Amino acid sequence: MAESYKTMKKAIRYSIILCMVSWVYAAIMIFGLGIKSVSAEPMKYTICASLYMLLPLITAVVLQMINKEKLTSTRLLRFKIRWSWLVAWILPVVIVLLTLCVNALMPGCEFNTDMSAMIPADSVPEEQKEMVSMLMTPAFLIVTTIISGLLAGVTINAGFAFGEEYGWRNYLIAALRDKKFACASIFIGIVWGLWHFPLILLGHNYPQHSVAGVFMMVIFCVLASFVEVYFVLKAKSVFPAAIFHGTINAVAGLNVLLIKGGNDLINGASGLSGFIVMAVVIAVIYVFDRYVLKDNIFSKTIGEVLDNVER
Repeated sequence: MAESYKTMKKAIRYSIILCMVSWVYAAIMIFGLGIKSVSAEPMKYTICASLYMLLPLITAVVLQMINKEKLTSTRLLRFKIRWSWLVAWILPVVIVLLTLCVNALMPGCEFNTDMSAMIPADSVPEEQKEMVSMLMTPAFLIVTTIISGLLAGVTINAGFAFGEEYGWRNYLIAALRDKKFACASIFIGIVWGLWHFPLILLGHNYPQHSVAGVFMMVIFCVLASFVEVYFVLKAKSVFPAAIFHGTINAVAGLNVLLIKGGNDLINGASGLSGFIVMAVVIAVIYVFDRYVLKDNIFSKTIGEVLDNVER
């Protein structure tokens, strides 16, 4: 019991310190740099938000240094590629494509098949407009976005996502090693979601409903956390989580381009459509893990999984 309290205390302390540091940084963004919304200062916001993603890593490393812990003490920084890395890379594409289908079935929503609005009037010579119009189809957009998203998902996006995942699915998972899979996933997801709140209020992900978006982001992060924690435990490495995180960030914009109608609480991976798909994905992973792989990760503590001999 004492050890359980100690590890939970460590997780709570890290979460509080990280949120305080991050929210002070966000206050500097808003009041010091004058970033009042995502749309008002898109370039400045993108740079600052990218740096915001590195704060979980920086905070965790500083705490590890203060406590004289080795960076590798979490045992989750192993770079050994396994099949679960590939699944974590491809699954975001599947989730986004399924979300598109669910989204199109929502009341007031439909597929956007008219891509002409995406072609700036003066950017294409007159003699090339017909050819460009033929290329700018939903299928072309989906294929090019998936290819570029997969490439970004394992390179630059994964690098910035690692800045977050070092804290969420590395430091916190190790701190919660005596907790059950579901408990750890929910705790990490809630902290992860609340950590985003200054960015959400600025219009990130939910520009139409920034206040309600804070609560929606927590739900999304809890659902995504179940998937990411599973991949981390399966691979015994944080890197599949960074790949999943980076790839879904890269391809999620498809919903904005290909869905007409609805709003940001319904549309996309971080809306109701995505929640439905993510819940189904979690259910499929649970069934596959329990009845096919017979690992029963969902019913074990984090420590039981990490201490098992690798298959």
